[in-house]
Amino acid sequence: MKASIIIPSYNSSERLYLNLVSLKYQDYPHEDFEVIVIDNGSSDDTETMLSNFEADFALKRIHINENRGIARGRNKGILEASGDILIFHDSDMIAAKDFVRRHIEAHHKENIVVCGLPWLRIYSYFYKVFASYEMYNFSRHIYKYNLETDYWLKDKYKLITEQQIKDGSFLNLAFDLDMDFITSLKETMAIFGEDLKGYNLPWRFFITNNASVDRKQVIEVGSFDENIVRYGFEDYDLGIRLYKTGGEFKLSHDIISVHQEHPKNATPNDVKENVNYMCEKYNNIYYIDMILLCLSYSVPVDYQSINSVMSDINRMHILGNYNDILSIFLEILQTAIKISFKHDIDAKSTMLPYICKNYYIIKKQLKELQEEYQMFHFTNMFSGLMKSIFNM
Repeated sequence: MKASIIIPSYNSSERLYLNLVSLKYQDYPHEDFEVIVIDNGSSDDTETMLSNFEADFALKRIHINENRGIARGRNKGILEASGDILIFHDSDMIAAKDFVRRHIEAHHKENIVVCGLPWLRIYSYFYKVFASYEMYNFSRHIYKYNLETDYWLKDKYKLITEQQIKDGSFLNLAFDLDMDFITSLKETMAIFGEDLKGYNLPWRFFITNNASVDRKQVIEVGSFDENIVRYGFEDYDLGIRLYKTGGEFKLSHDIISVHQEHPKNATPNDVKENVNYMCEKYNNIYYIDMILLCLSYSVPVDYQSINSVMSDINRMHILGNYNDILSIFLEILQTAIKISFKHDIDAKSTMLPYICKNYYIIKKQLKELQEEYQMFHFTNMFSGLMKSIFNM
């Protein structure tokens, strides 16, 4: 078996059905891939739909009684996988007909992590329970559909057909997700290309609605972290571990799958809880890139500046003489995050004696880094944080 497609699902029966339909029309030999659906404690008719679905590929079904997070669901699928390559695909996706083939062909050598196009969206259903902002976003695309006059009275209203999936015309209805995160990914892709040469945070592109990696790589780094239960970050967490152990990240803009928009199930506390967990887990100078990313969720940042800072930090690791200043920098970053996400009013005063104690080291090593190595990106960020937090 060449590939296993891992699909966790929770109360998304109608969207999962369209996902599976898209996999029926793949142009890759169906005997060479399997689909593993993990029903993560759904209370809708997911089990019935899966029992009745007429698949012409190997379809494995795993039922979990209690939803304890998407990481746990994916891990259950990985344990049952037979394919050499794992293709991660969320239940809300609709794949282009060459999706499987392009993922498999991209793995032409070992240790490649393939990241498909992550920002395409589509409305496959109208949901009466859309929030006001979701209604507004839908209204911007309503002209594309032939709607009945009373569509808005129905709890959910189907907007695309299986024929559109079969002939690929559903892609004509797709649009780019419009948010700062996506804009930053597009800018990065434009600068560094699909091979991401010179980019120090390629794991930001490891978004598990459209990504693939060798199964043995995933298992070797410990698979998904099941302590991440709230929405998001479980893909970053696996991505950075793949990167730190030698994974070579490659973007493929021609690997297309489209996310079906639906009522959001994330909560405002998800980012806060996940950032706090990641900062505790990766409190190490060799994972400063993760801490910098976490800080970006509370402080407006230029992602290209973060990349430049990481270039300096990677040079410092090679030089081997700057662990002291890196440790101090890590503590400053953690203090900034505690203030923003934990609302820890004592974090600044607790950190200040440590800064004063190490002030000579700070001054000496910052001067060396500027004058001898021209590491202005790191020193400027360090000085900026010192000024904004400690007024120093």
